[in-house]
Amino acid sequence: MLRMQRFAIRAQSPVVVRIASLMLAAGLLVACVPPEALTPIASPSAELPSGARAAQSFVDALNQQAYPAGFALLDDATQSKLKNADGLRRQYQAARDTATAITLTWQLRGGLLQEANLATAQLVGVWQTAVVGTFNTTSTLRLAHDGKAWRVAWTADLIVPGLASGELSLRRDVPPRGSILAADGSALAVPGTVQTVGVRRSLIGSAAEEQAMARALARLTGLSATEVIARYQKYPEDWFAPISDVSDDALARLGADLANYPAVSAQPRPSRAYPQGTLAPHVVGYVGGISPEQVAAFRLRGYGGDEQVGVAGVEAALDETLAGRPGGALSLVSGGSASVIARRAFVPGRDVHLSISPTVQLAAQNALTGLRGAVVVMDPRTGGVLAMASSPGFDVATFVTAGVERERAALFTNAQKPLLNRAIQGAYPPGSTFKMVTLSAAIGEGVTNANDAFVDPGYWDGLGSGYRKTCWLKTGHGRIGLQDGLTASCDIVFYELGKRLDAKGQSVLGQYAARFGFGARTGIELPGELTGNAPDPAWKKQRVGEVWTPGDTVNFSIGQGFMLATPLQVTQMTAAIANGGNILGPRLVAGTAEAGAAPKPNPPVKAGTLPAPQALSLIQKGMIGVTTNASLGTATYRFAEFDYYRVDGRWTAGKALTAAQRQGAQRLTVAGKTGTSETGTADKPYAWFTAYAPAADPQLAITVLIEGIGEGSTHAAPRARQIIEASFGLPISELPKDVKATE
Repeated sequence: MLRMQRFAIRAQSPVVVRIASLMLAAGLLVACVPPEALTPIASPSAELPSGARAAQSFVDALNQQAYPAGFALLDDATQSKLKNADGLRRQYQAARDTATAITLTWQLRGGLLQEANLATAQLVGVWQTAVVGTFNTTSTLRLAHDGKAWRVAWTADLIVPGLASGELSLRRDVPPRGSILAADGSALAVPGTVQTVGVRRSLIGSAAEEQAMARALARLTGLSATEVIARYQKYPEDWFAPISDVSDDALARLGADLANYPAVSAQPRPSRAYPQGTLAPHVVGYVGGISPEQVAAFRLRGYGGDEQVGVAGVEAALDETLAGRPGGALSLVSGGSASVIARRAFVPGRDVHLSISPTVQLAAQNALTGLRGAVVVMDPRTGGVLAMASSPGFDVATFVTAGVERERAALFTNAQKPLLNRAIQGAYPPGSTFKMVTLSAAIGEGVTNANDAFVDPGYWDGLGSGYRKTCWLKTGHGRIGLQDGLTASCDIVFYELGKRLDAKGQSVLGQYAARFGFGARTGIELPGELTGNAPDPAWKKQRVGEVWTPGDTVNFSIGQGFMLATPLQVTQMTAAIANGGNILGPRLVAGTAEAGAAPKPNPPVKAGTLPAPQALSLIQKGMIGVTTNASLGTATYRFAEFDYYRVDGRWTAGKALTAAQRQGAQRLTVAGKTGTSETGTADKPYAWFTAYAPAADPQLAITVLIEGIGEGSTHAAPRARQIIEASFGLPISELPKDVKATE
C-alpha cells in the first residue's frame, strides 16, 4: 500500500493527512500567489524531518544568494551538469537580469510530500521587478535521498516553470518624455527621435575585428578609434553601449561598411528637441546617455541602458517626473510560442511648467552679452523665478544634435566655463549688497537705532590707527545717519556697526546672515547649488586654523572677508525685503501635469522670516534712496529719467502725463542696492546690483552680478534697469558709457 506523508516545513510535528489532498501535479506548477497569502517558513532545526531541513536549507541559500551552499545540496547529476556554484549563480542571475528583478524571495508553501526516499514541495518565487512590477511563480521542488543525505534534483524550471526548455524575454515599453514649458506655454524641451550607433561587446569576434570596427565607427562619428573603444568598454558585455548619435545621411553613407561588424547596430530611440536652445539653457538643462557609473541605479528604475536621461538643469532635477515609468511584458519563449508571465503598462512622463518668462529671460541674457556673470529675477510674492541667466551661455541643442561631437566636447573644456550656472554655482563676496544684513543685525541686537548718527571723515580707525580703513568716498560723507548710510553705502557706518556687533558676540553677524538665508542652499529645483558661506569663529578655526578677530567681523559687515553668496541667495534676500519679511523658497517649477493639461500651481513655500522686523522699514527707505536720492544715492545717476506711472492699467512716461495725472498714479520706483566686491586678486572687482520694483507694490526682485568688471553702479545697475524696463514693457535704455565711482 502506498504511504505518503506531509511534513510542514517549520519547527513542529509532522501531520498525516489524506492522500487525496496531498497529491501534487506530476508537471510543474505555475501560479500567481498573492504575497500576503504565503505562510512564513521557520528556519530549519533539529526537530524537522531531514527532507524538510534540506528543502529549507536550499531555499535559505537561494534567498541569501549563497550559491556555494545551494550547490552543495544538489544531486550528483545536477552538479555535474552545472559544474560549479558559479554555474548555479549564472542561471539565477540571468533570470533576475532579464526580469529586471529588484528583489527575489523564495518560500516553501504548504508542506513537504514525502514517500520513502523521494520528496516534493511547492516553491513560490516572489519577484519584485523594475519593469513589470511584482508577480509570483510556483514550481515543484524535488528531492531524493542518495543513501547519505537528501539532495535537490535541480532544473531551470525551479527558477521559472518551463525555463529548462525555453528562455525568458522582456519587452520594454519606454514612455514618451514630458515636455518642459515656459510660463507663456512655449516649448523649451519636447520629445524627439534620433539614431544612436552602439556596440555590444559580446558580439565582437576577435581583437582584429574590434580594431577594424573601431576605425569604421571613427569614420562615422568623428571620434578616434581609441575614443570609440573607451566608450563601450565600461558597459556590461551584453548591453547595447551607445557610442554616438548620427545623422541619417551619415548612416546611409557608411551603413554598408558597418554591416560587416555584428557588434555594431543603430537604434532609433526617443530623444529630445530644444526649440529654443539658447533660452535659459542652464535652467532647462539637457539629456544624455546613462553613464557606466549610473547603470545599476537606472536598472532599478526599469531602464535597459540605451535610454536618454536628464544630465543637467531641470532635465536632471525632475528626471523621474519627465521620464515617467517604463513598462513592458515578461514572457517565456518556448517551441516557437511565447506565454506572458507578467506585464505592466508604462506611466507617461509629465510635462513640467516653469515660472520662467521668455521676455524677462531674454532681457537678462541680452544684458550679459559678452560678459561673465549672472542674473536672477524673482517674483517676491510667490518665489517664482522669472529669469535665471548665466553668461557665457550655450545652446542645449548641441547635446542632442547628431554629428557635433567636437562642439559638445569643447563646451566641457572651454576656459570660460559656459556650462557653469553662475546664478547658483558661483559663490562671490557680496560686497555692499550685504549691508542690509549688517543693519538688521545692528538694530536687532540694539547696538544702533534709526536716530543714530555717525561721522565719516573718509577713514575709520576703530581698530587702531595701524589698521585704518577708508571709505569709498575719499573725502568722507561727514555726519550721516543710519538710513542715509545705507543709501550712500557709507563704509564707515558699517565698519562701526561691525565693531559693535563683534563686541556683542563674534558669532552674531554670522547668525543673522544664516537667518537671511546665506550659508545654505535655497532648495531651487536644480542640481549643483552651492551653499555659499556665512562664516563664524568655529568655521574659521576649522577651515583656516586661526581664531576669529574683530577685523574679521568688520570685513564681514561690508560683505567681504570670508563671506560668500550666490546671486540666487542675494535675490532671495531682496525678495524678502520687498514682500515685508517673508523668506520664500525660490522655485522654477510652477507645476506639473499630464501632456497637454493645465498644471495645478505649486503654492509658495515660506522658508523663514527676516529677523529684526523693526529694521525693515528703514532698510526699504534706504534702498529707495539708492535710486532716488540725488545727493547720496549710489545709483541715482543710473536711473535718471526713469520716470513712469501706472495710468489706465499701463506704465506711461511721466513726461506724457499732466501733473494731476502723475499725482494720483502709482510711480514705478526702484528700490536697490549697489555692491562692489574685491576679489583678493589683481582682477577688477565684481559688480553687484540688487533691487525690487515697484517699491510700493513689488512684483519683481532682481540681482545682477558681473565678474571682474568694476563698480556695481557703473556696470550692474544700468543692466538691471534694462531688465526692469523689459519686464514692464518699457522702452529699453542704452547702456551708458561713463564711469563713476560711487562706493
